Amino acid sequence: MRKCSLFIFAILFGEQLYAQNIDLYLTLLEKGRLDEVKLNLPELLNRYPDEAGVYFLQAMVNDNGDASLIQFRDFINKFPNSPFASRAGMKIGEYLFSRGLYSQASVQFKAVLFKYPQGDHHQRALDLMVNSYFATGEEDSAKAALRTIKQLYPSLKYLQYGIEGLDNSRRKAKLVKLDPSAISNRIKSAKAKRKDVVPKRIPKPWVIQVGAFGKYDNANRLKKQLQGNGYATEVHTVNSNGKRLHAVRIVRFETKESADKIGRKLKKKFGLDFRVINNPE
Repeated sequence: MRKCSLFIFAILFGEQLYAQNIDLYLTLLEKGRLDEVKLNLPELLNRYPDEAGVYFLQAMVNDNGDASLIQFRDFINKFPNSPFASRAGMKIGEYLFSRGLYSQASVQFKAVLFKYPQGDHHQRALDLMVNSYFATGEEDSAKAALRTIKQLYPSLKYLQYGIEGLDNSRRKAKLVKLDPSAISNRIKSAKAKRKDVVPKRIPKPWVIQVGAFGKYDNANRLKKQLQGNGYATEVHTVNSNGKRLHAVRIVRFETKESADKIGRKLKKKFGLDFRVINNPE
């Protein structure tokens, strides 16, 4: 009986120790102590070869972004019900966003919001999803997605996006008598109009430049900080007085006024000086 009790205690203690280890290493990563986690990872893989948290750590410390992306995707396929699955999904979206792959990023963040109702990542996923849509000029798609997501997460912050018409209140349906011949004529007329109408692309020539650095690493560091706060940010190489600089820019806006408004917010929040530049696509 005593041996059985000791065995059960060892199992429970081992599981508790494992959970503490993972939380400890994730805290170390948040503090930037990457090398310390890397040093202990082989031992974790040896002691807990089938644990989801260890595989998640392995993807987190991978220096190769493309390889890390593959690891996070494999992780979700292998451990779809893990508490780390939502974080892996966020990491995939953040990587796509940082690479400027905004169409893929918007799809990824939308999937994260629908697949993982638990956790504290929802507002950040929503912010990055909306900014991904804005970066590709898909305001209508952003609005459609927000209308649905608002039903799932009504407590999130939606007013900050400046999108109207997100109220999903249902209107009372009314019965209307339809004339089949009239409907047929309307359909024919609509089809004829669609053939003649060419979708007009709205130009967005304005960008906000918040810095220009001689070293790419400094520009990239600022870019990641802004992207982490939900801004669609890019780094562009420019020449100034014979010098090669790396300009950090928030993209893109229809009007100078809308760009200037965001620039003032950036200055107030981060203390960044800015310039609004006309830089057509």
